[in-house]
Amino acid sequence: GLRNRIVKSIINNDKVEMKKYISSAYIFLTFIALIILIILISFSNSVNWNIVFHIDNNLIDAATLKMALLILLISILMQFILRLITSILYAMQIAFIPSLLTLITNLSMFVFVIICNRFGLNNDIIRLAFFYLISVNIPLLFCTLFVFSTILKDSKPSFSYFKKEYALSVLKLGGLFLWLQFMSMILNNTNSYLISIFIDNSAVVEYQLYYKIFSIIGMLLGLVTASVWSAVTKAKEEKNYFWMNNFLKKISIIGVIAICIEFSIILLLQFVFNVWLGDNTFKINYFNAIVFALNGSTLIWSSIISSFLNGLQRLKKETIWLTIGTVFNIPLAYIFSLYSNNYISIVIANIISISPYLIICTIDLYKYLNKLTLKEKNKLYNN
Repeated sequence: GLRNRIVKSIINNDKVEMKKYISSAYIFLTFIALIILIILISFSNSVNWNIVFHIDNNLIDAATLKMALLILLISILMQFILRLITSILYAMQIAFIPSLLTLITNLSMFVFVIICNRFGLNNDIIRLAFFYLISVNIPLLFCTLFVFSTILKDSKPSFSYFKKEYALSVLKLGGLFLWLQFMSMILNNTNSYLISIFIDNSAVVEYQLYYKIFSIIGMLLGLVTASVWSAVTKAKEEKNYFWMNNFLKKISIIGVIAICIEFSIILLLQFVFNVWLGDNTFKINYFNAIVFALNGSTLIWSSIISSFLNGLQRLKKETIWLTIGTVFNIPLAYIFSLYSNNYISIVIANIISISPYLIICTIDLYKYLNKLTLKEKNKLYNN
């Protein structure tokens, strides 16, 4: 919500309005985060997380798992506030810094895990959760302090600039984005959990191996499209529909190329597994590989379409069809798993669930931009 709202302030160089939006967002979200923290702590104490995550109590005892989850919840709520800086940077079309922060976090976690494995500390999930909290939030905190002491010195948060109407404006739009993010998270990030519940925990390992390979292209494309959202919002405010239409066509071509690469990975997959896994490698299943390539393709196309729809604030159909897909995904996964008892059925259910959203929203986006472009052409012609 903040990301979309401040683009207009940046275009108009209205530092006062920008400071009001930023101050209102930071103060209001801090207040919400504290309320959520109190609720989650109360809720967490009454839940048996071993049952929720299908983890044997002998593997991780209830008290340890509860403490690790509490640390993770605190970490997420800290990000709720600190990640606002990445939204501001995206709005300013400085996309490399958020990507750099993610890289720093991932490298820190990677080094930490290697050290833990080296010294036999690899079974301490509480230590891992605590280091995750540090490695994610400390870079965000330093980035926030740096940005507001340099390039946005005149826009740093201030209690005197808090405005209820600005906070509600951000919340109203941000609430829709939060819902979309929540639906997207359930649809795209719960396969491992569903496999552990409907199939078996051991099947998650093989699923993750395939998924990590076929998600690489989508992650790389995400670096390319990171600033698309804000660029589209800026073009919308400037009514530059010609540029948007041409930009969509170019990004779509990149998306098609990325999808072709997804399927070409299948040809090298056995070699990749052999090199990556060494003695633990296994013979690939080509049907599974094709399904994962399709799944990776849906993620690629979804990132392109959602970037444009979010930038245009054209959220109605996106919200409806993403919600419908999410609602159908779990029962569909359950039914498919009953018939096949194979983790690939969960992935197929996921592809089917997200397909209506991709098809309908793609058609709607192209129609909408073509309509606006035609209107702009007629306006220029009449002038």
